[in-house]
Amino acid sequence: MVWQIRQLNQRVFRLLQGLIMFKKQILEEVVSCRLYTANYPLLLQHIIREAELYQQTVSMLEERKCVSTENIMETELFWNQIMMEHALFIRGLLDPTECELVETADTFAGDYCRLLEEARNQDCRAIKGLTRKTLETTKKYRDFKAAGTKGITECDIRSIILPLLADHVLREANHYLRVLKQEGK
Repeated sequence: MVWQIRQLNQRVFRLLQGLIMFKKQILEEVVSCRLYTANYPLLLQHIIREAELYQQTVSMLEERKCVSTENIMETELFWNQIMMEHALFIRGLLDPTECELVETADTFAGDYCRLLEEARNQDCRAIKGLTRKTLETTKKYRDFKAAGTKGITECDIRSIILPLLADHVLREANHYLRVLKQEGK
């Protein structure tokens, strides 16, 4: 079984390398105006960073290193960036008539921007307080995403957000909450 898992991980690692290279090529084509897409260049960068994190996780598992608490500050910086970008994407995909939701998404983007700035200026001793603050913000944001997912699937929210994308960003918020709770222990 160990050998089969190792084979699977090696295959996943190779596939991720191909995906990352492909996405980087698409990004390069988009930013040089040789390819046009409905995706923001930031979304392409976002997907690349997520794939690179997953590749790093697979690599760490293969090397039998601890994955979860390698670097709390780095983990929070990564996920706060992801959450901020989700808010920016949501804001940009909502119908302009959804003024209150656009404003709320913009507020969350600002909240995570401030958390990122605060984390960059923190020393290791103050990280626990920032983690608690991030946990509270992420709980509220998860609730916003859950309500948004429900509103999109029930056709109560005007947007060009696909239900699968709404579910994806909600799952990532739930994942981040699990990470933060684990770090807070």
